[in-house]
Amino acid sequence: MHYLQPVKFGQLSLHSSANVGMDKGDVTLFFGLSGTGKTTLSADPNRLLIGDDEHVWSDTGVFNIEGGCYAKCINLSSEKEPEIFNAIRFGSILENVLYNPATRTPDYDDVTITGNTCCAYPIEYIPNAKIPRMVDRQPSNIIMSTCDAFGVLLS
Repeated sequence: MHYLQPVKFGQLSLHSSANVGMDKGDVTLFFGLSGTGKTTLSADPNRLLIGDDEHVWSDTGVFNIEGGCYAKCINLSSEKEPEIFNAIRFGSILENVLYNPATRTPDYDDVTITGNTCCAYPIEYIPNAKIPRMVDRQPSNIIMSTCDAFGVLLS
């Protein structure tokens, strides 16, 4: 899709997350490399999630081309990120996450394998997901997140 959208359809494909305001309908795009907070920022309980990773920005608006979410799981908790934590259930796929075989409870704090633990889940597992995953308006907010030696910077 990242090849076809620009070449065949003249639309800009993006590695970004996107959400839209419930009241004003203002669209926000979040840009950044993996691990800079796109998924966390876009899973705002007060906004509708268009998608957390792959989008197309066209003359008519923004739409998601992924259909699911892919979140970092390291130190995940229901207190810090309730939308993402609660989305991890039957039908989700955990990656590099250890779990207790007796209780089948994931241990999101265990970095024995790697600190790069992730989970994939359908976007419908987020209660405020925008279905269909598209909006017919242009973004009014663009957030670029970067990571440096001191932490995450938002501009």
